[in-house]
Amino acid sequence: MIRELCRNNMKTVLALCCIVAVLACLVAPISAGTDATVVIANVKPIELLPGETKTLTVTLQNGGSYDAKHVTLNFQENQYISVVGSSSVYAGSINGWSSKDVTVTVHVAKGAPSGSYAITATCSFDQYYSEGGTVVSETMPEVAYSIMLSVAQGAIIDIAEIVPTELKPGELTALQFTIANIGSYPLEDIVFSWTEANGVILPVNSDNTKHISHIGVGESVVVEYLVAVDVGADAGLYQLDLTLEFEDESGGSSSMSTTAGIIIGGGTTFDITLSESSDSQVSLYVANTGNNPAYSVTVKIPEQDQFRAQGSSASIVGNLDTGDYTIVSFDLTSTGPSAFGVQGPAEEAQMGEISWEDRERLRTELQPRNSSMSNNLLVTIEYTDATGVRQSVEKVVPVQLQTASSDTTITAAGPGGRYPPGQQQSAVNITTVIGALALVAIICAGVLFYRYKKRKAKNAMLTGSVEGKIE
Repeated sequence: MIRELCRNNMKTVLALCCIVAVLACLVAPISAGTDATVVIANVKPIELLPGETKTLTVTLQNGGSYDAKHVTLNFQENQYISVVGSSSVYAGSINGWSSKDVTVTVHVAKGAPSGSYAITATCSFDQYYSEGGTVVSETMPEVAYSIMLSVAQGAIIDIAEIVPTELKPGELTALQFTIANIGSYPLEDIVFSWTEANGVILPVNSDNTKHISHIGVGESVVVEYLVAVDVGADAGLYQLDLTLEFEDESGGSSSMSTTAGIIIGGGTTFDITLSESSDSQVSLYVANTGNNPAYSVTVKIPEQDQFRAQGSSASIVGNLDTGDYTIVSFDLTSTGPSAFGVQGPAEEAQMGEISWEDRERLRTELQPRNSSMSNNLLVTIEYTDATGVRQSVEKVVPVQLQTASSDTTITAAGPGGRYPPGQQQSAVNITTVIGALALVAIICAGVLFYRYKKRKAKNAMLTGSVEGKIE
């Protein structure tokens, strides 16, 4: 019985050995290997937002035993998703049965609707293997893949505008931030804050945080801070760190951080006043009343209607620190319209064409302007600010020009004159007549007063002599 069992077991073993031998003959030797095949095993992340730029990690896997070398991926864009930078990514070599990660950066258009989008990628490579001690290289057929990406619209916040873009040291300024919801979901419970790392720009009368209850889709909200810039702040560009916290569409809390630049200006302000003026010269005080120095200051008299500079129209001052002042002088000629008594040649000719009665009427109407004329002198101050930028400021200075009275007698006769031939008339200034009459009146009054005193003294002497005789 036992011997029979052993005989049967031996037969079974021999049968199994025969089967294994047959199979070994049918299967190709391991040394032959398998062709290299490069596939995309994984992509992360695959969920994107409109307007977002994100780097994708693509995992490549070699599914064969031969090595894949010179592996190159070429990505193609679609309507809403584009590749940032080069669309060709070189992966190098991937050994048999191994994998490698490569990265590609893509950007989603702001207006992209929700949905799944495919990016086509093609892969080219060569496979390497050894055969009989010889290295064999073969170029493999190009393979195409489709990478599926999901675009989901949601809460997207944009700092649309910051006003103003420039602040001045030592001044209080209303700084406004425009916060826009450019997504497809309304925003709730938004908390906005900002900081400036150097502490040069700080909010006044409040902290740096603002609360916004709601921003609808496509809407925007303006938040305002009263800010001050340190008086000693250097001019230049400063970074503002902006933070937004809000409730997203899932009911959870989301946050966004970004940066913005703001300029602290290097400009300054000037005050200019009249020092003194004469018939042809004007002297001006020019003071730097701002918080920054002014370099290479030049004061100019530009072309204008009322005045014209005689000689040089510019005066180089140099540098003016904060609080400094200087005096500049210019020789000026009034070019504005004149009244009778200060007229030019053209006006003289025009006056010869009107009658004597019309001229007297005009003289009477314009007499108040003959004694003094008020004019505004336009002055330009050019300087280089603390940032090295050339600036220009215009100022207006009231200048009072004093003119002589026109005690003039005009006589005209003969052909071409203002009166017929043989007729002579004279125009006497009313001021001269009044003065002469007043002088005559004073002399007459003096004579009368003298005679009155003399008569009174004589009567007193006669009265005294009569009283002596009576006694």
